[in-house]
Amino acid sequence: LLIARILDKYLLYEKSKSITHSDFLDPYQRNIVNKALDTVYITDYRFYGGFDGAERAIAVFCPNDMQKNNYWELNNLIRFIKVELKTRDNYSHRDYLGALMGLGIKREKVGDILVKEDFCILTVMEEISDYVLYNLTKVGNAKASVRTIEANELDEVESKVVEINRTVASLRLDSVAGAGFSVSRGKIADLIRAEKVSLNWEITPVLTKQVKEGDTISIRGKGRVVLEKIGNNTKKDRIHVILKKYV
Repeated sequence: LLIARILDKYLLYEKSKSITHSDFLDPYQRNIVNKALDTVYITDYRFYGGFDGAERAIAVFCPNDMQKNNYWELNNLIRFIKVELKTRDNYSHRDYLGALMGLGIKREKVGDILVKEDFCILTVMEEISDYVLYNLTKVGNAKASVRTIEANELDEVESKVVEINRTVASLRLDSVAGAGFSVSRGKIADLIRAEKVSLNWEITPVLTKQVKEGDTISIRGKGRVVLEKIGNNTKKDRIHVILKKYV
């Protein structure tokens, strides 16, 4: 059903020659869509979540030159809403998402939710932004003040990326994940067997699964790392790798 909906958007784009897009997709769905579109040689699309490193993103069908040069047109598809609460209590991602669901908003209309100590940024489809602005008055028991902000105001709240340089014994999942999260091979093995580790957003209970450049490893509750580059072997026959960790 997901692939059928995506292909419908592509056919509409082909027919109208104007931008079409999906709802927000989680990383696992994006991986499925990416593989499916590659299989049928569709290339004039991109995933766009509003900012670099966004986990949830929409699939946008548009000419390749627009993907590179006309970001402002893509920006019109998504809105950012800043929510400030009149309370000293700490509210979590679940609280903000629950408030939106309580308004009858479907999960696929909401992208990343960036939670900070005293405010939150909601990423939503443009089509529901006014509804959220007029109706989101409370989160839990706290009164909420909401307003739209521009993408250039996100610098202070975007995920920060840390570059990690390591050497690993092999490109096995347990070895690379251990290096990326600074966790012992034994502990990583336990997490993988417990199905708490995902490779490219799919739970992977196999310790020996091989990891390649561009792959994303995530651990439930601990974030994610991307294997950015595989380097040369050291004199001790270990492999030099560069990973990016999102914190």
